[in-house]
Amino acid sequence: MATSLLCAAAVTPARAQISLLKPSEVIVAVGAGDVDKVRELLAHGGKPDATDIRGTTALIFAIKAGNGELVAVLLAGGAHAGMTDKEGNTPLIWAADGGDAGIVRQLLTARAKVNEENRQGLTPLMAAARNGRTEAMEVLLKAGAAIDKTDYTGRDALAWAADSRTPAAAALLRQFGAH
Repeated sequence: MATSLLCAAAVTPARAQISLLKPSEVIVAVGAGDVDKVRELLAHGGKPDATDIRGTTALIFAIKAGNGELVAVLLAGGAHAGMTDKEGNTPLIWAADGGDAGIVRQLLTARAKVNEENRQGLTPLMAAARNGRTEAMEVLLKAGAAIDKTDYTGRDALAWAADSRTPAAAALLRQFGAH
């Protein structure tokens, strides 16, 4: 009897560890782009802020896939628009980096902070500027993105735009007052 209890106790931590490494059903459904499955899971108690072992949220996966419909479903299901990954990147930073102006608008409507920085001081505007994502930049600027903020390397959005070699991005920033 005592031996079987010891054996059961020894197995429990291993099972717990395995379940921690297994992605949630919400993450799997988002990865598959299955909007209906995500809706179903959220309706039955699935966690909209589920993360993988790297701290990437279901919302960030949907944003990286450029799937605005999944983003909308997750936000409507309670996903937090400001929940960061392990590097401190917000969903808005990922959306700006990818350049999807529609998803940027969705996140701003869900009260994402337009000037929130990651651990390196990078803002969503800088992320958009470094990739020449002018449509996303314009949405962020109109929403009040700080044009003069600098990251921890001392670069602002204009410096990032210059690095991207996208004249239209630099011109847009100058139009909004960058110098």
